Amino acid sequence: MSEVEWFRRSTWTEQDREEFNTRLNRSRRSSRAQYLRIQAGHLATAGIHEVAIQLLDHMLTEYPEEIGLSSAHLAKAESLSSLGKNGPAIEEYRNAILSERNFPNVHAYPWLSFGWFAVEKNLIDLYGEILELFEEFGNQLEGGFPSSLYRYWSVRSVIADSRRDRTNARDFAQRAIGAAAMTQSGLRYHPKVGLVECQPKWIVEKLTELAQGDSTSVHKHPRWRIW
Repeated sequence: MSEVEWFRRSTWTEQDREEFNTRLNRSRRSSRAQYLRIQAGHLATAGIHEVAIQLLDHMLTEYPEEIGLSSAHLAKAESLSSLGKNGPAIEEYRNAILSERNFPNVHAYPWLSFGWFAVEKNLIDLYGEILELFEEFGNQLEGGFPSSLYRYWSVRSVIADSRRDRTNARDFAQRAIGAAAMTQSGLRYHPKVGLVECQPKWIVEKLTELAQGDSTSVHKHPRWRIW
């Protein structure tokens, strides 16, 4: 069994921290941003979000690598969201989007993740901003993976429903369900990359209702109740 690389740990004991910092300080300065970002990602996957945020802050402060700024801000936003810190998460989503505007050849799709965050948290006040971002960046999805199309149409459907736009809510929900059902990515050598592998229960239920035209009220499902 091969040993886990030093920057891909899924635990963070005192020994892990000391060993990581020692190896990081010995590495080439030009590679440190990448190591910090990768390690933060593995810890976030393991649910250790506080440390992931610390590592990302270290990267953003000490090694603000231009090509990785959008991804780093996005990863920080998602960890903050997982911790229930919606306000700081919104700020980081916006930072990620700004970085992508400044470096348009780097596509981390923070605008799409921001949209998903907004509908998942039922942050209706953000919906207008989300639609503007979708208009601005939506062309990035041309020929995109099914998973990205699934999120795009899911968000559009939920927002349309919140505005009592029954026709578009139904149409967008059907498109999202179609994207989730796709079995080929379109890549010749990686046909399974980017498929929809897991759908949260809340969005499955919502899309099913909207695709059938049975519900256009956010009050019918407790998750969508307006507070």
